[in-house]
Amino acid sequence: MDWLKGMNTVIEHIEENLTQPIQYESFSRIVGCSVYEFSRIFSFMAGISISEYIRRRRLSQAVFDIQKGSEKITDIALKYCYDSSTTFARAFKELHGTTPTSVRKTNVPLKTYPPISFTLIIKGVGEMNFRIEKRDSFQLMGYSGYENPDELVEWTPGNYITKFWKEFTDKYARIYGRYDSAPFWQVGAYDFHSVDGKTKAIIGCEYKGVIPDGIDEVTVKTIPAATWAVFSIQSSTGNENANTGLTRILTEWFPSSAYKRNEDVPFLDVYPVGDVGSDEYTWEIWMPVLNK
Repeated sequence: MDWLKGMNTVIEHIEENLTQPIQYESFSRIVGCSVYEFSRIFSFMAGISISEYIRRRRLSQAVFDIQKGSEKITDIALKYCYDSSTTFARAFKELHGTTPTSVRKTNVPLKTYPPISFTLIIKGVGEMNFRIEKRDSFQLMGYSGYENPDELVEWTPGNYITKFWKEFTDKYARIYGRYDSAPFWQVGAYDFHSVDGKTKAIIGCEYKGVIPDGIDEVTVKTIPAATWAVFSIQSSTGNENANTGLTRILTEWFPSSAYKRNEDVPFLDVYPVGDVGSDEYTWEIWMPVLNK
């Protein structure tokens, strides 16, 4: 996939649909990855989330419509996909520092955010450490839910994996008086499916035993047998480092490798037991692959 062409096609698609509801799934189809992966990569490359970029472009164009003076503010609000003039005015003031009506009455300073474009930057100097592995199917057990890819703070693996495993083992011990099964991995898995821009995700651990009764709020997901490209990354596990790793895999490694993304299997962020906040910590991205 030509990522440079794909990302610029996304920008063109946004420009053509500023006055229409935009589904994140359309972006992922253009670029050829999942919604979650696209959202992470766009944020990393553009410096803002995709939802914020669309918001800025709509409110930038709305200024010109207001200045023409031929349309009602309410109609302009609806035109740019706001539910009411009140929500539109609030967003407009947050961005421009003034109200929509004041634009017609006085000469006020305003902001504009032109369409962005993605250009080629020579990269690839840093090494990428990977190996190819085949694994049979296995179970992930943990917390799951829909997350907005633009708001990843509460899904930070260091928070949720530790919280999950402590709560699970405590409950297991209370029910059975013991627990004798340890996690093989601590895992964050994403992209089971997406609805309205939100991604189904699970953060937890691989579990080889039988899930005991009485363990509440536990989701079990079977990851199918697959071939994986496993990338080792030495860094803390903050979103910036995770997004850098994912972006390089999709935009640098895949185009030059003999593999393509297996879109039927979710990718995994894998966090072995250790200090996830340390710059010396080593963790992995498991990317499902197929031969080209």
